[in-house]
Amino acid sequence: MESEEDIKMEGQFRELIVRQREMADEWKSAGGKVVGHFCNYVPEEILHAGGVLSIRILGSHGHIARADAHVQTYVCKLIRSSLDMGLVGELDYLDGVIIPYTCDGMRLLFDLWTKNVKQGFVHLLDLPLIVKGDIGRNRFEGAVIQLKKSLEDYLGKSISEEALSISIRVYNENRALLRELYNLRRNVGGMISNIESLEAVLSSLTSPKELHSDLLRRTILERSKSTAHDEAAPGAPMVRLHVSGSLVTDSRYYQIIEDCGGLVVSDDLCTGTRYYWDDVKEDTHPLKAITNRYLDKLPCPCKSPSEERYQFVLDSLRQDDVQGVIFVLERYCDPHLYDYPFLRKKVESMGIPVLQIDAELGLSGVEQLRTRIQAFIEIVRGG
Repeated sequence: MESEEDIKMEGQFRELIVRQREMADEWKSAGGKVVGHFCNYVPEEILHAGGVLSIRILGSHGHIARADAHVQTYVCKLIRSSLDMGLVGELDYLDGVIIPYTCDGMRLLFDLWTKNVKQGFVHLLDLPLIVKGDIGRNRFEGAVIQLKKSLEDYLGKSISEEALSISIRVYNENRALLRELYNLRRNVGGMISNIESLEAVLSSLTSPKELHSDLLRRTILERSKSTAHDEAAPGAPMVRLHVSGSLVTDSRYYQIIEDCGGLVVSDDLCTGTRYYWDDVKEDTHPLKAITNRYLDKLPCPCKSPSEERYQFVLDSLRQDDVQGVIFVLERYCDPHLYDYPFLRKKVESMGIPVLQIDAELGLSGVEQLRTRIQAFIEIVRGG
């Protein structure tokens, strides 16, 4: 049973998510700018070095009111709902957005946003498809330089190497703390709930990094103190699961998994390890180091080659004694849907059962999903 202190600590990450708009307004009141973006390939350190609060736009779980008049309904919910938020004014507190060219849908979003959503700074980050080799590296390096220049022009000031170095350290510290939380979850099952681990990452995407790192430090310390007691807690062992896919933003997925006897011990999500797994090197030229980090980081299915990502997933399954894999795949997300059959085949070759869930950001058909997950976990237990 959770203690009152556990509930209080877990609720603090959730509070940061709820206070996103309030924190952005406070940042602007102090003289800063707030810029939204859509992807882990956006080099946030550059924004931070310019005094900009970076906010990841994660779409909406609600009804789409106006965007369907501008974009086809077979485009993913992230793009459609985010455009809708822009059109109805829910993102008016942002001073601008950075839209990455990760897929055709995102490229379309840039054109639609530029034409229909009035904001001061709108930038297309042109990303290479192939991230290995000189051609992709040179192209991405040029894109990063252009982003820095465009941001400097908008802000009316230069972003110094010293400021970039400071921001690199701030972001590396936050990533290290998220990895520590991740390792506490995977190595001491039950110490970090599925929901808390998800909300820790989601709040990192939308909060000032210094504030978020402070909360992470306190949470890790609190959980570490109670490890010895909770390790000895009685009860049947939970089924150890890996979650794969693009992004999970609705904590009810994880709540259902826990309710059915599952424990998510690892993941390869955009709202998970792909965001915080790799650091920026601090001993080289800062802009070059930032470019290298985002090119060499744990890749997304929108990037080629894919072998490094496959190997990361398979290594995680082995190291964390994973018993089953749940794929949460966004409907109409072509890069992940193309990637899925190859990765599924590799997972099944290890004798690990797989469950595929079709998603559209928010959860629908709760009881049907609960039945499917419960049946899957019972199959895994029986295996």
